[in-house]
Amino acid sequence: MRVILYVFSGTGNTLKIANLYKRYLGDVDIYNISKKSAPPPSPDGYDLVGIGYPIHAFVAPEPVREFCKNMPAVERKRAFVFKSSGEGLHINDCSSQKIIKILKKKGYDVTCERHFVMPYNMIYRHRDEMAKQMWIYAQAMVDLNCRELLSGVREKVVKRRIWRPFVEFIGFTERHFAHLHGGFFKVDAKKCINCGRCVKACPQNNIKIKKDKYKFGHDCCLCMDCSFWCPQDAVKVGIFRFWKVHGDYKVEQLAKDGNLPFPYVPDKAKGIYRLYKKYYRECDEKLKAANINVGDYI
Repeated sequence: MRVILYVFSGTGNTLKIANLYKRYLGDVDIYNISKKSAPPPSPDGYDLVGIGYPIHAFVAPEPVREFCKNMPAVERKRAFVFKSSGEGLHINDCSSQKIIKILKKKGYDVTCERHFVMPYNMIYRHRDEMAKQMWIYAQAMVDLNCRELLSGVREKVVKRRIWRPFVEFIGFTERHFAHLHGGFFKVDAKKCINCGRCVKACPQNNIKIKKDKYKFGHDCCLCMDCSFWCPQDAVKVGIFRFWKVHGDYKVEQLAKDGNLPFPYVPDKAKGIYRLYKKYYRECDEKLKAANINVGDYI
């Protein structure tokens, strides 16, 4: 089965998930959704289409919605959606409803969607113990979903949610706020080494260098790529400066670190991490039903 994954990934979490699909499905091509990317490969010739993205304020990022609107119409092509966020709340289920409707109108037969919990790229930095658990479970849950995709499992993907109107309002607000607030991003000249990484990486072409100064426009989608990956932590992110997370979590290394407890939730979790109990309990139930042992992915 040939698979094409169209993926938007600001700080890399969703791309890591996409590479897990490539590991377990085999014949997979990955296309990064970005204004800098070459024109996307046609879904023709592929048996399965996947759309992947990080959840922004309970909705799909603007570049993903626009990409789906511009996808070519097909005649009943199998598709699925996968998404990542820093928490397992079911309010995130609504994030894909609009793009699923867009895809269905274009002839894509969306048979399932999956939500994977990965470390935050803003708000706060997750503990290493928590990041380890997230990655181990992500591997197991992607493997499970790949088995389902290969066996032709289909599910109801458009669900009625009482909070959906609220989420759609949040999405509208987030999109316009991102455009406005993006102009307030700045580069600390004392830290900056002028490597230009932020300019090259910005998926929206929102960062320019004019007269040796970095200028941020109003096409930002708050992916936080510029801030998260800056080698000198030189990007100032406006009002989000107190929520800023900088640098990779090295999840592959953390997963193999025997000094970090596993599972962290629910056994040793305290404070806010107790909110993840329901998500991991649901994961455990699904893995058990499929005879998959999460400990095999350490």
